[in-house]
Amino acid sequence: MVSVYDACAEIDRCGSPVLRAKLIRELRKRVWESNRAWAEGVKDFLDFETYRLTHGVAPVDVLEDSDAFRALAALDGAYQHGAFQGLCQTPGGAAWIGRLGELCAAMVHQGFKWVRGSDHGVDEWELPALGEAWCKGAVLWGLAGFFGALDTAGGDPDNDAVLSRSFSVIAAHHVAGAVWKEYRGKEHPHKAWSADVRGCAPSPAAVRTYGAKFRWPPEMIDVLARAAEHVNTWVNPSYGAEFEDRTRGFLIGANTPRLLAKTRELAAELGDAAGDLTPTEREELVFRTSNWMCPFANYWRGRDSNDDRLLEISALGALAGVMRDSRPHLTQHHVSRVVEWARPRMEHLSQETQGRLLDRVRRTVEVRGRVPGAFSGLGSEGCGPVRYLDGVWSLTADTILLTECSTGGGDLNPVQAKWATLFFNSLTKNRRKPGRDFHGKEDAGALECIVCAGDAMIRSLIDNRPNLCVMNNFAWGALGYANLGLGEVGDESLGTR
Repeated sequence: MVSVYDACAEIDRCGSPVLRAKLIRELRKRVWESNRAWAEGVKDFLDFETYRLTHGVAPVDVLEDSDAFRALAALDGAYQHGAFQGLCQTPGGAAWIGRLGELCAAMVHQGFKWVRGSDHGVDEWELPALGEAWCKGAVLWGLAGFFGALDTAGGDPDNDAVLSRSFSVIAAHHVAGAVWKEYRGKEHPHKAWSADVRGCAPSPAAVRTYGAKFRWPPEMIDVLARAAEHVNTWVNPSYGAEFEDRTRGFLIGANTPRLLAKTRELAAELGDAAGDLTPTEREELVFRTSNWMCPFANYWRGRDSNDDRLLEISALGALAGVMRDSRPHLTQHHVSRVVEWARPRMEHLSQETQGRLLDRVRRTVEVRGRVPGAFSGLGSEGCGPVRYLDGVWSLTADTILLTECSTGGGDLNPVQAKWATLFFNSLTKNRRKPGRDFHGKEDAGALECIVCAGDAMIRSLIDNRPNLCVMNNFAWGALGYANLGLGEVGDESLGTR
């Protein structure tokens, strides 16, 4: 399957009509007898490329003479003809979810073509022809569309498999578009997004008109129309002076009422566990908790199942993050209270497993909360790895691997952990504080280019894949923790202020 999509990418990049025709013929022979759903999408891609080669134009339908309908035509054309069809289909679950997942993946893929190097190029019918705002907006719309579907359909366990598959496909295209050099191009410095350009999506009315014309499922039309409105109206909210700038309330926010209610409930529990949060800290904790749970979308559904409650233990990292922003450090009293909060969430596990996990909870709060004596050494060779691995990642991976939805495989290996730490530090270097996180004026480990560090991280995953859910969480979660890869380091508002 991977080699087939590599062949599709080679066709997409090929500038010679003669060579392109040869590549199309060769790939058609490979997939012609396959009846798999994703192979049908590849065949459609080959038909599309053959038509373009023969007629010189792309068969893309634009309903009305406006940028909104041109954007819809480009995105739907990429979905229909870009080898996305069939990628998110599963034996169970509502059929519209898989179709929405494929379209959202195409949105993310098309949007990130704005920052591709010139060696890859784009065609005149594709989204970059409409400008940066539509490209940034397409990425936001694709992500918001998936979380809208998770909010709408995640209450039904029958939809778990198709939601998990959709998130895996969308997250893979997101990470590849943001940092993979095979997609971005190897030119350096890498092209960046503009901080003063706001992303835009088609109006809800345009989405409904286009969706009805091309017979999108009604549920899909409704979710995508609401997601488009969210993209066009969301503004990064204000925050307390003691907190760092970050993207707040986008993925889980006004367009996901069920998930937002759940994360508010979880944040309230965490605030009560801490015992001494201010009202400002409590409100900030809602945003942080919502952001924290987004990378768990492979398996977290907000249904209060045993798995959900176990995965939510990791959100204590959001609590520690809020508290250490507004005070020098947490105390052992805070640590003990949070440990007791976590205890009933793991009662379905064996006593031995509970003991190990509670030790991990204690260590995580101590490290992430900068409790005095928790670690020694500063910088990317000192508390950088400790803060990321012991203070965030190890507990996250433990909870994932203990759920029933775990897909086999293990945690990150040391090479992957190294690149994960450098990528995370590079994305968040503006939040790392001298004297707390590193010595002196600069932290060498946080000066890596995010594309170069992210590309090395991806290549380490390709060489030796860990558990799929672990991989999705840590690779995509770093982007979600920052600005979704849609701005330079520290550009969190995405042009909305």
